[in-house]
Amino acid sequence: MQFKFPEPPRLNSRPSLSEAVYEMIKQRLLSQELEPGTKLREEDLADQLGVSRTPVREAINKLEREGLVEIIPRYGTFVANISSKDVEEIYQIREALECLAMRLALPRFSKDKLLELARIHKECKVPLEKGDFDPFIKVDTAFHDLLVKLSKNKRLIRFMSNLNNQIRLGRLESFSVPGRARKSLAEHQRIIEAMLEGNAEEAENLVRQHSRNVKDNILYFLKMKKRD
Repeated sequence: MQFKFPEPPRLNSRPSLSEAVYEMIKQRLLSQELEPGTKLREEDLADQLGVSRTPVREAINKLEREGLVEIIPRYGTFVANISSKDVEEIYQIREALECLAMRLALPRFSKDKLLELARIHKECKVPLEKGDFDPFIKVDTAFHDLLVKLSKNKRLIRFMSNLNNQIRLGRLESFSVPGRARKSLAEHQRIIEAMLEGNAEEAENLVRQHSRNVKDNILYFLKMKKRD
């Protein structure tokens, strides 16, 4: 069986210009090509992307609603800084929603699908040992997205979608802590093992602890960053 992670939902096959601009700017934020605190100028972004300022303005307004940029009257627009309080709030919600998603999704995971997930995670070990985090970051994102999608709870999926960008920004910070990516991989593997055993309670407890570990690592990273 060839397992495929789900594709992100598409509202239409040809995104509008404003949607395309939004996606391009968002990816620059999530990759931290545009670092927290960076001032965003509509005219500069428009020139870089080869578009008018209108789709850039629409994209920025959407990114503000998602908490990725901050608009300060009379000062301008800035890439949002994620604070310790933000992390606490985000991961309180994430923990509750992902534990619920696990309870709802576990019966929908076939053994073949779980074994394929285990194989994909195992293949991330070698790149991680070489300092290549990209394969695991992709698997990490896809694993959490799949767990929520298979809950089949439309409201849960929508709520998690609203958190996902900030969560992914935080995950990038988490992986900056030495050894965190390897520990996160091991935590995923233990979750999958519990799922294979059909142990819903253990799987949920592991998801809860995994969420707390990610939160603690981001808080640690932010604390160390302040000392620099």
